[in-house]
Amino acid sequence: MMLLLITILLVVIIGVSFYKKHQQIGIIATFALLLVQGGLLLDSQSHFGTTTDKHTQISQIKPIASIHANHIMIIKTIKQGKTHYKAFATKKPGSSKLSLILNKDKKVVIQKSADNPSQLLTTNTQYHYDNSLVKFLFTGVTSQGQLKRQVVTYQLNQDWAVLSKQQLKSAATKLKSKSFQARMQAQVKTKLTAKIKQDPKLLKQPKQLKRLQNELVKKAVGHELKQFESV
Repeated sequence: MMLLLITILLVVIIGVSFYKKHQQIGIIATFALLLVQGGLLLDSQSHFGTTTDKHTQISQIKPIASIHANHIMIIKTIKQGKTHYKAFATKKPGSSKLSLILNKDKKVVIQKSADNPSQLLTTNTQYHYDNSLVKFLFTGVTSQGQLKRQVVTYQLNQDWAVLSKQQLKSAATKLKSKSFQARMQAQVKTKLTAKIKQDPKLLKQPKQLKRLQNELVKKAVGHELKQFESV
């Protein structure tokens, strides 16, 4: 902050000095201004007297839609000027409103794993001053707690699919088609029959049998959705 104030003061001194024809004072003030401006420019790149630390915030997410327990995240390309960004859409638990994140001024990462709890991690890397004098001089160019980098990570379970609206529409059309439904039912029946042969007691366990059937349908639908995935 002090160097910014000095900059303003030097500009005033230069203007007054040359106006009143005190060239020597004006030249000295100009040289001092160049030094100060050089220091400010270097600080904007080097961030003198600072260290960085990371803070991660965890929030829960829910899908835009679910098809037989397969969850959907929507992505969309957005053009701003000549630059194209990607928008990632989910929902917050207990809310029907979209939670939209744009990969502008931040990095967005999608991680998929069978063990992931389906959550959003926001990691901020920030500058912090170690020296009070340097802080006094350069605050305003580099501020305490200024953001250096932000990384947003979607940790998704394997039962999530990342689709554009058009891809979701195409996938839904195929899933509803008679050919897919017939093929899926045949596959589920074949696999269910094989399970019963391995364990005949399943015939006397309707709940377990239903659970297995639902799981087979989920896998068949999930496999089909992944054929349309964007990332």
